[in-house]
Amino acid sequence: MGLKKICKDNLTSKVYQQIKEAIMSGRFQPGERVPIRQLAEKMGTSTTPVREALLKLVSYGALEMKPAHPIVIPVLDKKGYLENRAIRVVNEGLAAAEAARRITKRQLSKLIKLDEEMINAAKEDRFNDSIAHNYAFHIEVCRAADMPVLLEFIEILWLRIGPSLNLLKSRALNSRPKGSSNYHQDLLQALENKDPAAARLAMEKDLVEGGETLLDHFEAQSEQRDPLKKQVA
Repeated sequence: MGLKKICKDNLTSKVYQQIKEAIMSGRFQPGERVPIRQLAEKMGTSTTPVREALLKLVSYGALEMKPAHPIVIPVLDKKGYLENRAIRVVNEGLAAAEAARRITKRQLSKLIKLDEEMINAAKEDRFNDSIAHNYAFHIEVCRAADMPVLLEFIEILWLRIGPSLNLLKSRALNSRPKGSSNYHQDLLQALENKDPAAARLAMEKDLVEGGETLLDHFEAQSEQRDPLKKQVA
């Protein structure tokens, strides 16, 4: 899960932040149970701040809670993915354009390093690290836009998509990181050139074209649930 013990100051806030980061970066699987007591033990806290953090994440749709059932990571379907992607294209595209106007050399250097770490993790078959670095790359672009409200909104979208990136593990893993890297390189070049239009376009391509493998997975799931749909089409 990528969780660690934390100090007592602002406990609930820190617990929330750590669990949120773990979900966005794909450290949880779709459908996975999120046990309060186990998380509390991992972070060295009581169950109270963990429960409060999880309830907040439930309110954002990042977790699913039903009466007499454990809290779980929601399982995304094709319709949910397409909606999430469409909203991310608009908002992360805006963030990329604004980042091109405002990014600092230090932020650009950090993005270059994150992309290199993603590529190296993929080459070494460290899949979990690869998708975590991809998430970190996207969020760092959004931070460079210096628009806190937009960043908060984008994080909610990542809370819903992050776990589903684990589904790529069994579907063309070798091609996915390479494609992402190419779009990342285009984005990095646009950011360095201070070109908002090119930055927006590179981000949009990364989300749409770079996400085709994941869309294939959801389409296959949809066909398995409704075999007649494929025959009619």
